[in-house]
Amino acid sequence: MRAALILFLTIIALFPIVSGALAQGFQVRPLSVEGEVPPGVTVDIPIEITGTSQLEGRTLEVDVVQLAQASDGTFTVVPFEAGGELLPRSAASWITAPPEVRVEVRERSILETQMQVPVGARGTHVAGLLLTARPPEGADGLRLTIRILIPIIVGTEGRPARQDVQLTDASLFYAFPASSGGGAAMEEGDPLPETTVVGALVENRGGRYSRFSGHVWVDYKDQSGEWRQIRRAPIREMRLLPETSVRVPVDLGRLLPTGEYRFRGELYVDGRRTVPLRREFDFVGHPEVRGLVTDVDISVTPEVFEYEYLAGARRTGMISVENPSIDPIEVSVDVALPDEMADRATATLKGADLSAADWIEVAPARFTLRPGQSRNVRLLANLPNAAAEHQNYYAELRLEATYTDGQRAGAASALVEVTRPEGTDMPDVELAPLAVSSLGEEDLYALSLQAVNVGNVLFRPDVSYVLLDEAGEELMRGTLTSQVTGPLMPLASRSFGGTIDLGDVLEGPLVLLTLLRSDGDEIASTTRRLTLSREDGLIVGTSR
Repeated sequence: MRAALILFLTIIALFPIVSGALAQGFQVRPLSVEGEVPPGVTVDIPIEITGTSQLEGRTLEVDVVQLAQASDGTFTVVPFEAGGELLPRSAASWITAPPEVRVEVRERSILETQMQVPVGARGTHVAGLLLTARPPEGADGLRLTIRILIPIIVGTEGRPARQDVQLTDASLFYAFPASSGGGAAMEEGDPLPETTVVGALVENRGGRYSRFSGHVWVDYKDQSGEWRQIRRAPIREMRLLPETSVRVPVDLGRLLPTGEYRFRGELYVDGRRTVPLRREFDFVGHPEVRGLVTDVDISVTPEVFEYEYLAGARRTGMISVENPSIDPIEVSVDVALPDEMADRATATLKGADLSAADWIEVAPARFTLRPGQSRNVRLLANLPNAAAEHQNYYAELRLEATYTDGQRAGAASALVEVTRPEGTDMPDVELAPLAVSSLGEEDLYALSLQAVNVGNVLFRPDVSYVLLDEAGEELMRGTLTSQVTGPLMPLASRSFGGTIDLGDVLEGPLVLLTLLRSDGDEIASTTRRLTLSREDGLIVGTSR
């Protein structure tokens, strides 16, 4: 049986061009492959390589490799030899590819790659194609060898793999300047560290290539024995291969003194909130670090400031910033494209195309707020003379606060939306097929949905599911939630997750309908066909 691999990347087609490869005369698409296939099939994976050189063709070496994961989530290459030792969840032995591919001037070549998925495969497996372009013989000047890694990540349909990503341990440590030579010994006269870091150990004991993010809270026990929250910091979003662990550094942005601390860490895995980790421990800090400061919840109103686009106009506005703490703080304001839109693109649109950041000025951009003080900050929009090409443009106001000694006090943000009055907002979403995972308990499953805003306007999404029997009768309904509660920006993606208990559902064919709405209006939906059997458990049907 032969099948075509579903490319989930087409949900938001990020086909970046490797600048080094272009310099060497070729470009490669796609640069990553991810999809789901049934076990026991042979999958064709065509890789398109286009010659961009005007002078000569190139021969690229092709190697099938294994992939491991570094602590920052990036892939690292591990050589593969037929019959040799395999890493956990390696798909390298499933892949066949030619040893080289020839790319001619201004022509497109197809690297024909095949993957034979074993009948007993379950969950996510990973491998890679390593393309190597060596410098031409006799080339003058700087001679570069270009290597391009194409990760291939394959999940299997059928019986759900287990979702089991946990935050299992955490520790506190100092980060020192690279040249200071600071270490574990803390004595008077030692160099001061730069910041305090939480080392959060995240383990994937399941069978899915899962996405996680979260937060950590750090509390300090004061002299009265009461706990005081001193810092809340995000765990950045990453994806983690099965049977892999990473220690994620979480910068607290300040120096903590010696004392007794309480830690709480919480992960959202594929959009689903998991059981928090709690720890209490003593921390031995630098003897010269004695002050203890807490987070400041800076207030910014309004959360979204709206301008109407008029070519060549200068528009003013105002936001209010408040310091609710008992200490003075220094606040700086920067304007940028929202992170969720940066480096995002479809085949026809880039996030930068929708940026209003260069149009917005802030005055003052830096100021002091006394305890309990609020002040107005002026916004000035210098709109371009040309007519607007798009319906909406966006910028983010990023506020960073520090105490008078330079330690981080907190952060806040607000959005600026510039709208063309004569156009129409058109919300639209691309949904990946709903993922269903086992949670290790009978009849209890995790539901995960990845959504990408491919419309021209931000909106606040609400996601729900409905379970139907074969006749279309509703059996149950529920909601999927996300760690992120703010608006979903254009081109941004978001994970939603939840659980479903099938313990009271009768055996037979089922349909799981997932709906994404905003303000009550349905924007997108997706369905999954299931088969429930007490003997074989849950079988997830194809998404095609």
